[in-house]
Amino acid sequence: MRKALFKIITLIGIFIIAFSKLYGQDEFQIIQSKIDDYLKAEVKNDLLTRSIAADWPRQLKDGSYTDINYLSKIETAWPPLLHLKRLNYLTLGFVIKNNQYFNNQEVLASIVCGLRYWYAQNPSSNNWFQNDIAVPTAIGEILILFNHNHLQLPVSLQDSLLQRMQQGNVYKSIGANKLDIATHMLYRACITKDKTLMTTALKQAFYPISFTSREGLQYDYSYLQHGPQLQIASYGEVFLKGEYKVASWVQGTSYELSADKLKILNSYLINSYLKTIRGRYIDFNTEGRGISRNDILDKKSITEASVNNSLLGLAKKSGPENTDLINEAQDRINQIQASSFKILPSHTHFWKADYTLHTRQAYSFNVRTVSKRTVRTEVGNEENLLGKFLPDGSTNIQRSGAEYFNIMPIWEWDKIPGITSRDYQIDQPFTIEWGERGVGSFTGGVSDSLYGASVYDFNYNEVTAKKAWFFFDKQVVCLGAGINSFASQNIVTTVNQSWLKGKVLAYADEKIIRVKSKKSISKPIWIWHDSIGYYFPDSAQLQITNQKQKGSRAKINASRSKSAIAGKVFKMWFNHGVDPVDATYAYIVRPGISQQEMKSNKQQEIKILSNSKTMQAVKNETLNILQVVFYEAGVLIDENVTITVDQPCIVLVKNVATKNPEIHLADPTQKLKELNIAISTKMMKTEDKRLLVLPKDNFAGSTMSYIIY
Repeated sequence: MRKALFKIITLIGIFIIAFSKLYGQDEFQIIQSKIDDYLKAEVKNDLLTRSIAADWPRQLKDGSYTDINYLSKIETAWPPLLHLKRLNYLTLGFVIKNNQYFNNQEVLASIVCGLRYWYAQNPSSNNWFQNDIAVPTAIGEILILFNHNHLQLPVSLQDSLLQRMQQGNVYKSIGANKLDIATHMLYRACITKDKTLMTTALKQAFYPISFTSREGLQYDYSYLQHGPQLQIASYGEVFLKGEYKVASWVQGTSYELSADKLKILNSYLINSYLKTIRGRYIDFNTEGRGISRNDILDKKSITEASVNNSLLGLAKKSGPENTDLINEAQDRINQIQASSFKILPSHTHFWKADYTLHTRQAYSFNVRTVSKRTVRTEVGNEENLLGKFLPDGSTNIQRSGAEYFNIMPIWEWDKIPGITSRDYQIDQPFTIEWGERGVGSFTGGVSDSLYGASVYDFNYNEVTAKKAWFFFDKQVVCLGAGINSFASQNIVTTVNQSWLKGKVLAYADEKIIRVKSKKSISKPIWIWHDSIGYYFPDSAQLQITNQKQKGSRAKINASRSKSAIAGKVFKMWFNHGVDPVDATYAYIVRPGISQQEMKSNKQQEIKILSNSKTMQAVKNETLNILQVVFYEAGVLIDENVTITVDQPCIVLVKNVATKNPEIHLADPTQKLKELNIAISTKMMKTEDKRLLVLPKDNFAGSTMSYIIY
């Protein structure tokens, strides 16, 4: 009886082990099949055929290519990587059934020969990314295509290449870089059928879908990489595409992405990344050094590749709950619908990134700043050579979305829209690579999710200014005060620098005139261009040009073309002169206004209550909203409300002329633990006094809210 029972238990154990192995193997096959499908779906067959026809004849008998310098170590556009790219194309041609090179044994021999040559040469770049991510990823894709399509590389060669793929420290890497290394680990796990390696690879691949105070996804749903540097697009886009891609490969297996992490990923896509895109063009502030690359602002690629392989295609596959929102974004990006289609009003200040995102159906108006908590936009790999002043209050003002598309080669880079800077004779190059810490701590914003105010206590390159933006439905009010400098150049604040589109008009003294250049204004005036109105309530030295500007891609990105580029540009700025002392500026941006509306609209609903180095305050009479930046403890007294604070802060008050005002408050320094505030209105019986305990740790700088009853 015992022997029989022992045999039964043994057989059950053997069955369980066998089933477990079979199940594990089935999962490897499932995952590998999805990767294979993904790689093939990325291919346009006619382009693949033409590429092979052009490049294959360049391969020599030893497997090398005549036009590749294998000794090159340059950081970008690294020539040896082209060798693996061509072998990848040959492999795809060999395994795709409707390609003319399918099952061509000479192609197979060329692939094997090329892989042997690569392994023997072992090229390396001065850019760690090429060595630790680009190369093992390229090798892994070739091996997956071989393995899944039942092709056999010589065992010694495959083993050698798998060994060579073991590059990069996935545990020390963070953000998108961790994901990239984990992905080529996943390739190795599939090929070797190593469950332990697969578990590790996917744990590390999905680890970045979590909030961090280091590089990666932040608690405010911004994305930072290369230090605390704004990268909502660029690395943030790589993060999204990579995570959705891997999630689609393991969907339906025991390695599937958890529901909690999928919810976080979807929220970042919908509420952060996609909101920075207007029509098909993304905010230039979100691209980091990539701003210097050709066509980088055009995001049609996130809907293309193949329907299922694009970023948005992969996101829809992950779950049906966001399909409608993603389809609406696709329609805008593909220009099936207008850039305003299904855009809902929202306002977000990302307190971890020093970035403000304000969207309305008629326009987007976003602001990029920097503090000592964050890093200025970087130069690196000889990209973004002139973007020295990008984070100094740059404003992205979009209606169609194309206002800044590919304008960067001919920009005057000390007149980036929104910034205050020295006016140089020639554009100034970076002197510090890979990001420079900001200075000052009083940078931040307050938001109720629809309206808000942002502040930047600017101090850089021997120029200081108190810059603030007040966001409403129809208007954004832009104020500057305390502008000082001892520099030898004129100090300027740029209102906009975009492609010239149509006429530039001015309205004053009951008439509209066409503007070619304007030197100064002594009375309130409207300037109108491309359906955007700019209202200037005070006298100022205002300059406008709408002339041709010239440049080249190589001027901003050393690896790009030196060919001349030219185009007409609308440019408007305040000239504060040399050695300004407590200079100021004020202007109201009114996107989506017609010429007739401009003629009859005097912005009477907007009241600028204060514009000084101690306080900036704006009231919207129609919305009954008051917004105040207190640079120091103080009191704001208006006809309907009095606000007293004992610490610097930003305050937004809604329902001002009622018994129950709604208060939203933030600490831009992110240092305060508590703050005393007192508010009284004509409708309130008694003054409301409170000691507020402010958000702390990863939420320091975020908005806290309450209603007075």
